[in-house]
Amino acid sequence: MHEIQAGEIEVTFPSQTQFVHMVTMVANNAATMAGFERSVAGKVAIATDEAVTNVIRHAYNNKPDKQIKLKITISAESLTLEIFHTGRPLRNESIKLPDMEQYIAERRKGGLGLLLITKFMDEVDYHVGKENCCSMKKYRKRDHAGDT
Repeated sequence: MHEIQAGEIEVTFPSQTQFVHMVTMVANNAATMAGFERSVAGKVAIATDEAVTNVIRHAYNNKPDKQIKLKITISAESLTLEIFHTGRPLRNESIKLPDMEQYIAERRKGGLGLLLITKFMDEVDYHVGKENCCSMKKYRKRDHAGDT
């Protein structure tokens, strides 16, 4: 395996769904550059897709004229993705992951984004402030359920 180069990249884009795929590809490529296996990089991309889509739909209520910033930081031990926005915040204490038995029994569709994010990433945190932030971290060489 090659030596991991630390670095940081920021991408700012409009709160429009047509930009989600581009940002997801940036996250996937960053995870690959950070030394993660292709399957893990794919999970990082899915978590990013879900987080950005949640900002567009829920924080910005599908308003296309808002801005979202994705900041990706690669370090020797981890990959951190931070999604900044000025929309309605999500607070850690308000997060409720779905009961999967009930979810299946009710044949619900959608609503699994936060579950996927927390399953695929090692750490997920939400910060409320002038800019709200969803911070997602994936550690290298860590035995975690999201790695399988």
